Amino acid sequence: MKLYHTETQEDFNALLEKLKNEGCSWFFGEVITSYDSQLWERNKQNTVVYLEGDGVSYGTISYAEDNYHDTPIEKYKAKNSEWARNAKKFATTWKELMESHLIESTDTSDNINNPEHYTAGGIETLDYIKAKVSDYPSYAVGNIFKYVSRYEHKNGIEDLKKAQFYLNDLIEWMESE
Repeated sequence: MKLYHTETQEDFNALLEKLKNEGCSWFFGEVITSYDSQLWERNKQNTVVYLEGDGVSYGTISYAEDNYHDTPIEKYKAKNSEWARNAKKFATTWKELMESHLIESTDTSDNINNPEHYTAGGIETLDYIKAKVSDYPSYAVGNIFKYVSRYEHKNGIEDLKKAQFYLNDLIEWMESE
């Protein structure tokens, strides 16, 4: 018996895909489909996948701890996808490009680093987004593309600095992972 804890739907999907490729199937006879969000939604970050032989089931951490207390629960983390590697490469290249154009990241302009209208309600909007969005890198890269693609037509250097803010934040986020 093996127990795998998955903290994100991406981890859950990756594990099911791996088990499916290894010829495993659900204990209840159905073929494993790795992109079934309904399975993840039941237990979310408390999900544990049970593997016995080539049979797969899932449940909660508390159930696994109570019923399989002698079996270690291994945390399963999806390997960095090709997309994540490309995003990191883009982030590094973009940072080098911005540095070569002497755009300083220490700008204290409120419109770039801490817009007052983003802290209304007592929480920084970006902190809320990071807490709610399951794929923050996609969000950050989308904003980087948005600001870079419009800078010539809208706010010029301010939009480039906003793109740089998201790039620096994405780099920090990825380095902390």
